[in-house]
Amino acid sequence: MLDALKELGIADDSIVVFASDNGPDGPGASRFGTDMPDMGTTGPYRGALGDVSEGAIRTAAVIRWPQRIRPRSSHAMFSIMDFFPTFAHVADGKAPDDRPIDGINQIDLLRGENDRGRREHLLTFVGSELVAVRWKQFRAYFVDVAPGRSGPGGATLMGGIGSGAAPMNGYPKVFNIESDPQEEHNIGEMYNWVLGPLLKVVGEYKATLERSPNPPAANMTKF
Repeated sequence: MLDALKELGIADDSIVVFASDNGPDGPGASRFGTDMPDMGTTGPYRGALGDVSEGAIRTAAVIRWPQRIRPRSSHAMFSIMDFFPTFAHVADGKAPDDRPIDGINQIDLLRGENDRGRREHLLTFVGSELVAVRWKQFRAYFVDVAPGRSGPGGATLMGGIGSGAAPMNGYPKVFNIESDPQEEHNIGEMYNWVLGPLLKVVGEYKATLERSPNPPAANMTKF
């Protein structure tokens, strides 16, 4: 593809993105007949494709735009949903204003004008069920999710969360991803001040549902 862009003379002014929408397969993938010798790695983070932990959704991405992006790396939070408003801005387009837009315009981050980015939180769902939220370096879980395709701690994606999860008793589980990437030390009760901004994020999301309800989650068992 890059060769084709070069032949057309537009390689330096074209945005090219290489990214994944989820983490790599884990050992449990063999039950689906897709286990591969080189399954990939989540680095220090817990989880893999099929669960809701940091390693299940955190991925690397490469964005190329030679005329506007200087070579560098960043650990700023960036959602795949952010591409839509970012590219709409680049193309002098306008995002619809008749519905909530989950993405954030991150053009300042791409251009190196803002090292931290504009995103501070990210919600995680199984189907239509909100199961976790990330705010800055903290990740909170509101349900205990049953083991699924990636082993203990995974999400039962195929059967739906209703049959494989239960609300937390007491405080949600909260982990500091930066100091505890394996999510082994629940700090939800000890650092309960973190719940304030975490629950604020959830409240703001739920408020948008009054104006624009989510569509029903996909159900592959009904045709």
